[in-house]
Amino acid sequence: MPLTTVQNLQLHNQIERVLHAPGNYRGGILEMALVIDRTYEKATVQELCADIISSCKKQSEIFRNVRLNMVLWGAGEIRSEAVACAHVQMGTYFADYSSEQEADGMQTEAVMEYLRKFHARSKLILLLTPDRERICRIAQPERVCAAMNPFLKHKLVLIYPDGIESGAGLAMV
Repeated sequence: MPLTTVQNLQLHNQIERVLHAPGNYRGGILEMALVIDRTYEKATVQELCADIISSCKKQSEIFRNVRLNMVLWGAGEIRSEAVACAHVQMGTYFADYSSEQEADGMQTEAVMEYLRKFHARSKLILLLTPDRERICRIAQPERVCAAMNPFLKHKLVLIYPDGIESGAGLAMV
């Protein structure tokens, strides 16, 4: 599932919005996080991540030297590691990747709290999920709101198969 021309434009617009948010990126080496819902099939997520990184590098010089944190979240666990963009683009990062069937899975609240604790330094956070409803299913909106404020809501971009949007809407649920 490569990015369409419209999705590519939406991604560029969302990235520009994030990088120009007050108090965000001001130069130097950019640190970003790519958060992947493990319900994605391996081939799909591998191609999508490569397209996203290529699109980012075409958009701006600041993505030429970026610290990329890959965050995988699934049923009951979140795993994070820093990797080279080329490793993800070539697909070698996904050699040990296995998709999961959605059971009860990790709740949105827990994922947002994790991002706030461990990826607050990231200037851009891209969250990929094949099911928009999965991320919007929020049992405790006050937990999500607390995790999203004050900074995460400005940095988060949600990427679905049918669209790309700001993550700020999650803080208002």
